[in-house]
Amino acid sequence: MNKRKQKTLQRRQPVWKCASAVLKVFFRKPKIVNLGGDIPSKAIYVANHSAMFGPLRYSLYMPVPISPWGAYPMLGKYKERYRYLRDVYFMQKRHKSKFAATFLAVFEAFFSIFFYRGINVIASYNDRRFIKTIRQSMRTLEQGRAIMIFPENSASGYNEKLTEFFAGFVELARYYKHVNGEDIPICPVYYHSKKRKMVIGKPSYLQQYLDEGLNRKQIAQDFCRQVNKLHDICVNDKSAAE
Repeated sequence: MNKRKQKTLQRRQPVWKCASAVLKVFFRKPKIVNLGGDIPSKAIYVANHSAMFGPLRYSLYMPVPISPWGAYPMLGKYKERYRYLRDVYFMQKRHKSKFAATFLAVFEAFFSIFFYRGINVIASYNDRRFIKTIRQSMRTLEQGRAIMIFPENSASGYNEKLTEFFAGFVELARYYKHVNGEDIPICPVYYHSKKRKMVIGKPSYLQQYLDEGLNRKQIAQDFCRQVNKLHDICVNDKSAAE
């Protein structure tokens, strides 16, 4: 990380530290169930988005510090944030009316940038700029900070049980292994807002999937299955205790 980015990161942390202390008053700590032993800080965590407040609760209560991927317009100028919030987040994903989406987006576009910066969001692109996402994620992992990715297909909204994972996190693991020769752990996570429960699953490694001859889409879908299994544990207290 260059000096300018490092200074920016350091400047944001005290602000987020104060803000997070206030937020914890309003957003209670969920019950955390860890199924995987030690929770690695140098890892990729794949999780459900859980609508608006999932990323916030992960940032507040994950046992290790994380940098989540987030839609790049939300780190842009006000107009970019407003349009993304209105057209994509509220209308497309949350199914709000245009009036309600406009009202909410006008308000949230003002302060959302401070939360995104505070929780160290990495801009995620779906075009050739994706390499920028990979490179920033690499720098973050090399500093021992975990990456959290929400790979679910949420084009038509957020579902409690997930249907499809995009494979961007597989590419990150593959690139990191290629450059550094290290097979970093990939861990599934599920947060259930109604149950106020977060379940962290056992880590898996890219090489084990490659040895089985699975391609990137098949690997992504297996992690989708793993995250859905954690959902079942969230809603079934008996399973969580086993």
